[in-house]
Amino acid sequence: MAEGTSSGSAIKTQLFVLNVVLWLAGGVLFAVGIWLLYDPEIAQVVSAELHLTWFYHACYAMVVAGAITILVACVGCYGAMKESKLIVIVFGVLLFIVFALNVGAVIVGVKYYREVRGYTRDSFQDAMPRGYIEDKDYRFKDDVKIIENKFSCCGLRDMNNHGVPCLQDSCLCDSNIRQDCKNYTTWGGTCQIYPEPCMYAVSSFLKNKITAMIALPLIVAFIQLCGICFVCTTQRKMGENVA
Repeated sequence: MAEGTSSGSAIKTQLFVLNVVLWLAGGVLFAVGIWLLYDPEIAQVVSAELHLTWFYHACYAMVVAGAITILVACVGCYGAMKESKLIVIVFGVLLFIVFALNVGAVIVGVKYYREVRGYTRDSFQDAMPRGYIEDKDYRFKDDVKIIENKFSCCGLRDMNNHGVPCLQDSCLCDSNIRQDCKNYTTWGGTCQIYPEPCMYAVSSFLKNKITAMIALPLIVAFIQLCGICFVCTTQRKMGENVA
């Protein structure tokens, strides 16, 4: 009798520890998702004017996945404390559902990672299908200037997105600092501008952020998979105590 009680206590402790780990993992996932949504550095780049807000879709998915993981972990803790086989089974089913959602988020993240340059190019194309940056409203021009200053680039898809790049301070390249400045000839003379449009630098920046969006849900999904396996192997040993 004492042996059975000891075994049940051990399972209860292990299940409780598992759910604490899941709760922490969900909390980290939730916190990182919130950070990505409100990080000032990202906000400077991911502009609605430039149609780059698709980046936030994965951030929202991380926040939701983190919140659900926290709730599921709370259900698991309750089942462990009550030593209820039924609640633990429900916890296992919910954990599998959240695991599937996390795997889906990882797959979407990998797709974004592979095609981020194409998404960025299409976003800039939608934001400015024709004309020059100078023809746009103040907010649009300000967003472009912020990106150009941040990444030392000129134009969105092409440096000729500016009517006259030489007249844009954010496009001018100092040959005393950089060796790759590009000579640009215009009707008023010649100037030196940054050699690449911003599409490449922006896509690389977003790609680095997307790496975190892939790695973190993948780690959490692995923890959830371990939890599913643990529930499957221990729920049979728990006594019937249907709440």
